[in-house]
Amino acid sequence: MIKLLSLDLDGTLLDSKGKISKEDKIILKKFAEKGGIIVLASGRMTNCVSFYSKILGIDTPLIVYNGAMVRLREVEKRKIIYHKPVPLKYSRYIINYCIENRFLLNFYYNDSLYAQKEPSLKKYAEIYSNQTGAKYKFIKDLMTMSNKKPTKLILITDSKHKDITKTRDYQYEYFKKIFGEKLNLVKTNPEYLEFMNKNVNKGKGLEKLAKYYKIKRDEIIAFGDGENDIEMLLYAGISVVPKNAKEKVKKIASVVSDYTNDQSYIAKFLKVFLSL
Repeated sequence: MIKLLSLDLDGTLLDSKGKISKEDKIILKKFAEKGGIIVLASGRMTNCVSFYSKILGIDTPLIVYNGAMVRLREVEKRKIIYHKPVPLKYSRYIINYCIENRFLLNFYYNDSLYAQKEPSLKKYAEIYSNQTGAKYKFIKDLMTMSNKKPTKLILITDSKHKDITKTRDYQYEYFKKIFGEKLNLVKTNPEYLEFMNKNVNKGKGLEKLAKYYKIKRDEIIAFGDGENDIEMLLYAGISVVPKNAKEKVKKIASVVSDYTNDQSYIAKFLKVFLSL
């Protein structure tokens, strides 16, 4: 018996226009009305994920910041049951590096998004804001946040640039050499390099929720498409990925759908598998 569905947003529940299909809404509502728990799991911050709970019309627990924070349902007052911020010694280094090398750095603290006010980097903030709906609090000097542990950090830069040292992939390799296994570094969108506590991922977040609700792994289906979904997909008893999933993700999935996130692949699977 399946008791919980864990859903990634971008590339999974959301179509290429950032919308949830009517077909998916209907099926997920049916599952919830039968007592099932639906979890939304995303790299986004709380308000930018809970927004989709309201669109679904379902009170969902949330795995946010790629698993760095886990919150219960609204009826449970969105209680935080898990939070693993980035250690200060690492966040300080990253802040200083980004200021010196003129990179936009997203600093998440107390469910607010901070960044240094820098006109030349405004386009990167707009990329992120347009993608996620997040609202920035711009401050004069990000070093003023150096004594606060961020839930996570994101360096935002170009996916391609005539100066290779300015690209996201170059920065990933640079920081991987510095931090190794001390932090969890994740490449998400083409412009994003995310820094999280080494013990943070969506799979760990799902594990914390499942134990809280006393749900077994084989009672869970997870849906995702990206590399940051892999741990979540591996934790669930059944993992289902869309046709548009990354090849690395398809290799570890229980089921690879013949349909994409633009074709309501979640609803098509659940209709058959759970007879909804």
